[in-house]
Amino acid sequence: MAPPVEPDALPSPFAGLPGALWLYRFDAAGRAHVLDATQCGIDAVHAPDHWHWLHLDLSDARSAQVAAKLPLPDDARATLLSPDSHVNLQLDEDEAVHGAFVDWAHQRGVDLAVEGQLRGDDGIGWLHFALTPDLLVTARRQALRSVEAARRAVGAGTRADSPVRMLELIAGRFADTVERSGDGLSVRLDRIEDRVLADSIGEERRDLAQLRHQTVRLHRPLTAMRRVLKQFEQRHPAYPEHELLPAVARLNQRFDDLDGDVATLQERARLLQDEVAAKLAERTNRHLYVLSMVTALLLPPSLVAGLFGMNLPGLPFAHSTHGLAFALLLGVASSVVVYLALRRMGVSRST
Repeated sequence: MAPPVEPDALPSPFAGLPGALWLYRFDAAGRAHVLDATQCGIDAVHAPDHWHWLHLDLSDARSAQVAAKLPLPDDARATLLSPDSHVNLQLDEDEAVHGAFVDWAHQRGVDLAVEGQLRGDDGIGWLHFALTPDLLVTARRQALRSVEAARRAVGAGTRADSPVRMLELIAGRFADTVERSGDGLSVRLDRIEDRVLADSIGEERRDLAQLRHQTVRLHRPLTAMRRVLKQFEQRHPAYPEHELLPAVARLNQRFDDLDGDVATLQERARLLQDEVAAKLAERTNRHLYVLSMVTALLLPPSLVAGLFGMNLPGLPFAHSTHGLAFALLLGVASSVVVYLALRRMGVSRST
């Protein structure tokens, strides 16, 4: 009777690296070379003087089988396959790095070279990653904008001499999108401010509400990234020689600057909203003032007309040929008297 076959010895029912979206090999100079993930096996990620970037699609159930065979620590593999949707970054004692970064969802057919800013319907996604000195594994459940931009960059000749450098490049593309979106919002805010100062208020309240909503969309992921990166620096002061620490410090500085810019946009938009609300309230008050004055001036003539309109005997001017003129003059005189009384009380003076 043949001995039982161990589970790890069973042949894989899949060819290549199922669930892999792409596989790059980077030489010693940091140049990327595309490998065919459908033909390569797990042993393809082991090569002297090279490091690899493997990107997995977590919506493909077979990607978990690929991750199980990768040379990664258990904690890193668990983070890679985790459904968690919060930013985190961990450095193990064996120098393996793993975590999750927030990213913008990438819509198919959008040209990243032209569409640099976020659109109103762009959501967020999560990039899970694990890296060792010679391997970067990233995974996602939906297409991500920064990852796609980084892939196109290395395909166009951008060099990355290590997995940490590649991870920094991806995070940098995230920051690029935030920066371009912030610049676009700043231009829109300048235009709204010009219209408000020119007192030509139309749809500014709606535009400012949309702009503030977009600044909040930029601010929240930035805050999450800054918090985790700062905590990472505080937790690992004993690893100054690790390549990740300088990269985290650079990203921290950039995210701090971007968050300050976004906070400035939020404050400007809030102040403009307050100014628009004040101007609209002032305009409403002016309208109410005019309406009140018209009402006050027309009330006495209405009373005179009501009195002369009563069908009762003894009404003055009832048999006079000039009765209508006298009644009109009395109505006008009553309005003039009310107007002079309002002026004397200061009510008719607009403020």
